Formats: sequence, structure tokens, C-alpha cells
Amino acid sequence: MILDRERFLKLPTALQRHLLRAAVEKRLGNLMDIERRHIEEIMAALHKPAGKVITLPDGLTFAIEYDRYLLGSDPTALSPFPAIETEYQLQVPGTTMLPGWQVVADVIKQEPVVEEGNSYTACLDLDRTGDKLTIRPRRPGDRFQPLGMGQPKKLSEFMIDSKIPRAWRRRVPIVCSSGQIIWVAGWRIDERVKVTEKTQKVLRLEMVRPTE
Repeated sequence: MILDRERFLKLPTALQRHLLRAAVEKRLGNLMDIERRHIEEIMAALHKPAGKVITLPDGLTFAIEYDRYLLGSDPTALSPFPAIETEYQLQVPGTTMLPGWQVVADVIKQEPVVEEGNSYTACLDLDRTGDKLTIRPRRPGDRFQPLGMGQPKKLSEFMIDSKIPRAWRRRVPIVCSSGQIIWVAGWRIDERVKVTEKTQKVLRLEMVRPTE
């Protein structure tokens, strides 16, 4: 269950408690194991920073994100990303099938790059990326140089700055070339592989959900 954080905080306190109890009852089917202290613990956490998680009886959790609250047994299930559990080699050019995803790679001639308005599509300089690409989940110590920035930064810091919900972060697809991150899919490419006037061949990557 998802609650809009801004709208919820504008409600009277008594109504907030009532809605929380109703939401918990809807999830569990009853309030048998829910005590007043559980609701008060949630109430006390409403203004806490994103990332705070309250553990409730029967495997229920209340998770705080930047613009919403999540009530459920598994906050990661509300992530828009299917889980990528290991590293996969991408076929360039070609289509690579992954659990929950397919990655389409095309090599095209240099032309004025048009903003497609699709965060699941990236255009990169093929000479800089090469054609030996992999996709994987994030790893401790990951760093990359976000487009527009003059130096690398920790991927964990980038995700915090970009307000990527904590429950989503391990599911964000990470595309690499020779171990270097070149695209945090859904958010930003690496500055060092961007298309420039000197680019001869453009590598266009698109991540597609097979059900779409």
C-alpha cells in the first residue's frame, strides 16, 4: 500500500491514526497483534528522513521514502525494477534477454542527439564504451562520473542525491564496460562516454520490459 507523504502529513493527527489503523487492518485482515504502541511508533516516524523502516507484527513493515510511505511485507516489491541478481554479458549489437528485462543494443551513425524523454534509453560513444558490456546490480565501492560532473563520485552518494528510494537501489540496473560504470539505467550515463561532435558511432541502449 502506498500513501502520498505530503498529502498524508497535511491531515489532522487523529485522522492519520485512523487511516494507519485501517491500512494495517486491510493488509493483515485484523488488528489482533497490533497494539497502540505500534501505531504510535509509526506516528513518531512520519517526519523521519527517507530510509527509515518500522517493523510491525506478522512481517509487516512501514517504510519511509522521499515522497511517500510504503506499507507492506516487502517494500522492494514496489520497485519498478525487476531484480538483477548477477552479472550478464550484453550482446552488442543485438537483444539480450534478462529476468524481467530485455536490453536492445543498436549501433547507429553519429547524428544530432535528440532527447527522447525516456530514462530507459541511453546514447553513448561506441569508441569509448567498446562492445564488451555487462549489466549487474550495484556493488559496494562503486563509483562513476555522472553526466555533467567534473569528477567521479560514489554511486551510493549519487543514489541518495537522486532520491532513489533505499528499497530500490539494489535493483537499479548498472551497465559497465571493462568494469567501469557507463550507465545507471533510469538515471544517468557516465560523462566519459557521452556522445560528442567527435563521436563516429553511437551505441544506443534501451531497456524494455517484455510485458510492455
